[in-house]
Amino acid sequence: MEELGLLFRLILAFLFLSTVVSKISDMGTHLSIVRAYQIIPYSWSKLFTYLDLVLQATVAISLLLGLFTTLGLSLAILLLGAYTLAISINLARGRKKISCGCGGMAGNHFLSWKLVLRNLLFIGLAVYVGQWGGGWASVDQYFMSGSFEITNGVIAIFFSSVCISLLMAISGEISTFKHILRKRQG
Repeated sequence: MEELGLLFRLILAFLFLSTVVSKISDMGTHLSIVRAYQIIPYSWSKLFTYLDLVLQATVAISLLLGLFTTLGLSLAILLLGAYTLAISINLARGRKKISCGCGGMAGNHFLSWKLVLRNLLFIGLAVYVGQWGGGWASVDQYFMSGSFEITNGVIAIFFSSVCISLLMAISGEISTFKHILRKRQG
């Protein structure tokens, strides 16, 4: 089962990495989306936006390397929980025509309960990964055992996670494209 732990750890790493790169590449849009949620005071939104990016980058690096994995997973769960709460609050307010602001391979979608379920799935993956500590091919494991093995299985899992992440990104882009087409038609 460590194989699944590594696969899920890398998928979460690529998720956060693609998201943070997407947000950094268009900071103005990311800041606008944070403000559109109307959860935190306007005056704090810029600071929150930068803090969010730092935390996401920390998660991505931690999970990609398997370095301080428990911290990375805890931050991932905290961030995903906060995003899920913010989405749920806005859905409860009847505010669905807001971009989720996910970016990266998670895509950008209007708020929906599907996003809440998706985030809960990602939280579940993070909890599962946490059961295996640093797991295979992690710096944490090297510190604990003194050995760092990269077997064919680890390489296969790495490339599998890359493929799954790319499929998720492509799916997100297709969904965004469909949304744009529907918007133009209607």
